Amino acid sequence: MRARRPEGPQQRRCPGHKGDSMTQSARENCRLGRRQELTPEGHEKAKTYFQQAIEDDPDYLPAYAEYSYCLVREFQNGWGRDPLASLDEALTLADKAVALGDATDNKVPNDFRSRWYRAMVHWNRGDFDKSFVDFEDARKFILPERTVTDNADLDADMAEALVYAGEPERAIALIEDARRRYPGHPYWYFWNLGRAYYATRRYQDALDAIAAIKTPPNEFIPTPPNDVLLVVAASNAQLGKLDEARAAMAEFSQNDPDWSLEKSAAFHYRNDSDRQHWLDGLRKAGLKER
Repeated sequence: MRARRPEGPQQRRCPGHKGDSMTQSARENCRLGRRQELTPEGHEKAKTYFQQAIEDDPDYLPAYAEYSYCLVREFQNGWGRDPLASLDEALTLADKAVALGDATDNKVPNDFRSRWYRAMVHWNRGDFDKSFVDFEDARKFILPERTVTDNADLDADMAEALVYAGEPERAIALIEDARRRYPGHPYWYFWNLGRAYYATRRYQDALDAIAAIKTPPNEFIPTPPNDVLLVVAASNAQLGKLDEARAAMAEFSQNDPDWSLEKSAAFHYRNDSDRQHWLDGLRKAGLKER
């Protein structure tokens, strides 16, 4: 699976510390950056907004956190000239966000996104243990009025890391519990749930989870992200429904002709058997090798 959620979590209001106008401008650019579509074109626009936010206010923590997550998307989607360099930069930005939040002389309140997004960077680098530490530490900085929704988001997002770390059953339990606590949850909970069900070989459940994503998924994107088709294609292939599998893969590849099994194999897994299981479904569905 590749990165999602162009809208990001709800922006927190942070007090200005170098002039309200500077912080307000940075906040607005972060808001605009989060609302770009998850496409190569939308991604480049988002990067521009986050870069401008940092220029507007170099001490505005959310700008570094959001830009870090943006570069995780760049890495996962294979956009840009050097995806690995993008992931390295994402870690630098996330570290900066954490440092700003921890600084005793910074007037910007700490923000759980700094550690949340650094957790994403860590597991995409294969550092699962560091990732889970940051996921848990992020909870300390959730605002009291958002305890339910933000903890649910953290659980549902940590579930994706658990799939790659070889714990899909735990991932399913976390997402289902998060859904109960947060009935109005965003669409990507179902995306992660579908991927977790696939990992446990519950292929029909995976298809049902993806089918639960509404169109449009939210106010910012008109259709479900292209990558949900990979779950549909692989699950149908494992069920022996090859016509449906190849149709879904053909649609996916039409939208993203450069994606391949080789790129899918490059993701970090704690257990190679989980990687091979995912590749097996994609291969049966007709994804090209390179």
